[in-house]
Amino acid sequence: MTVYQPEHKASLGHPVRSIFAYARPYAWDYLRGAILGAAFLLIDLAMPVVIRTVITAFQQDVMTPRLLGFYFIVLLGIASGTGVGRYYQRLLMIKASRKCEYDLRNDYFRHVQRLGQGFFHRNKTGDIMARAVNDLEYVRMFLGPGLMGSVDMIRVPLSLAVMIYFSAKLTLITIIPMPLVSVMVYAFITYIHRQSGVVQDQFARVTSRVQENLAGARVVKAYAAASREERDFRKECEAYMRQSMGLALVTNFAWVSVGTVVGLTILLVLWRGGLLVINGQLPLGDLVGFMVCVMMLAWPLAQFGWVMTLYQRGAVGMKRISEILAEEPAIRDDADTRYDLPPVKGAVTFERVRFGFESRPVLHDINLSVPQGKTVAIVGPTGSGKSSIVSLLTREYDPAEGRVFIDGVDARRIPVAKLREAIGYVPQDTFLFSDTIRANVTLGRPDAAQTEIDYACRAAQLHETIEGLEQGYDTLLGERGVNLSGGQKQRLAIARAILRDPKILVLDDALSSVDTHTEERILNGLEEVTTQRTSVIISHRVSTVRHADEIVVVDDGRIVERGTHADLLALGGAYAAMHARQQLEAQLEET
Repeated sequence: MTVYQPEHKASLGHPVRSIFAYARPYAWDYLRGAILGAAFLLIDLAMPVVIRTVITAFQQDVMTPRLLGFYFIVLLGIASGTGVGRYYQRLLMIKASRKCEYDLRNDYFRHVQRLGQGFFHRNKTGDIMARAVNDLEYVRMFLGPGLMGSVDMIRVPLSLAVMIYFSAKLTLITIIPMPLVSVMVYAFITYIHRQSGVVQDQFARVTSRVQENLAGARVVKAYAAASREERDFRKECEAYMRQSMGLALVTNFAWVSVGTVVGLTILLVLWRGGLLVINGQLPLGDLVGFMVCVMMLAWPLAQFGWVMTLYQRGAVGMKRISEILAEEPAIRDDADTRYDLPPVKGAVTFERVRFGFESRPVLHDINLSVPQGKTVAIVGPTGSGKSSIVSLLTREYDPAEGRVFIDGVDARRIPVAKLREAIGYVPQDTFLFSDTIRANVTLGRPDAAQTEIDYACRAAQLHETIEGLEQGYDTLLGERGVNLSGGQKQRLAIARAILRDPKILVLDDALSSVDTHTEERILNGLEEVTTQRTSVIISHRVSTVRHADEIVVVDDGRIVERGTHADLLALGGAYAAMHARQQLEAQLEET
């Protein structure tokens, strides 16, 4: 038995542990990079010793052109070797960080794909995207340049050891400012950690604003709200700029402060060391070598603020990503899932089903049976619960009470993927991808033959439209199919569902954007399709559902009438009233 197990390695524990969990598979690359970096740091520390030897040779008047050339080659070799080592260190560690980024990005996307509708109702798309882009980049920077900078910190104790070798007194003077640096670093880390979270939250709000305006561009233009939206967006950007500038100010101040302390330390060492040389207490060569060590020590100390920033931003970014990865899919396979079931045939039964969103009830005591191969239509006023019934069938949600059966098996026991593969669903809000018509039609069956594609499009009354396009099936659609009409989008979605050859076909108000003439043609084309499978049709038009084997009238979350078209008209209830009203509307439109 296979039970869903999250593939991600993140948790809501300490974010750094989650980061290193992703780095663990590439630990060998990081280790080789760290060893290489440390080895060439040791070689680099030979430079002050060689320089001291050169100065001493000049003082003792034993330097010759040949000897000077030798020392020149030695120093050149040290510099070149250090550069080569740094290159391969970067190659190993940055490459490993990119692999970690690849794994984390795929885990994040895969996990979000598994989450239920409730998650997307609670979270804005822009915020989800901001975590996938901005926060993830901060994590990668920590795993790449951040860890490389941490390796560079090895230079600090090694340089101090060489400095003690040259002069213990000057080394003591050098480390006097260290407690001050520690206090400064602690204060900076505290602020940067807090401010990084504020900045990344504000970036998510900016991203959400952009996403909403791009998705709702037509509405914004139709209501002449562009100026107001620009003003609101400017406010969000100004807030992001202020928060970012506050973070940048402190980050750069941290960098400059540490660098200033290091610079003052160098001046202090130069002054004190110069006095020691003048008094004959320290050879000039030792002072020069010591100063080279101090200069080598300055860089890792100065970049400590930068590494600290990468650490804090990476930790905050991983924490925000982990919050998403910690979300459990509401609908998933579990220990009770049965993987030995035969293929789905299509019989559907609702048994005393109750359902609602949080404290708001939607469906009450729904009992419904659709035999295999039959067509049931669900009608009712807006908000009556028609689409919620379909949501339970496709397991976007599970009922609060009661059960939904497929072929006599509780839908919760059927593997989610197997259940959804057996259902062809055309929702109210048709979504098309920015791809070709062919790619959109074959979404559920990418390997479908051309004859099958043609059949599905003819049944949906889309084939003539496609033939009229210059590129035919290879016509590229704009975002969300913007270059198609509403009716064409719905017909494409119907063709997509037919091509999948599902055992259960669900049309959720899928003909609302087509005229009655086109609707009649589509229904005729679908007649052969619906006779071969179980069909559930939701509509607000009586003309769409009159040929169904059974019509169910839903009002306020309850089934109030059921029967054939003729039975319900004879009953003279809600369905008959709906039929009479729509006939009158049709007559008024014709006159």
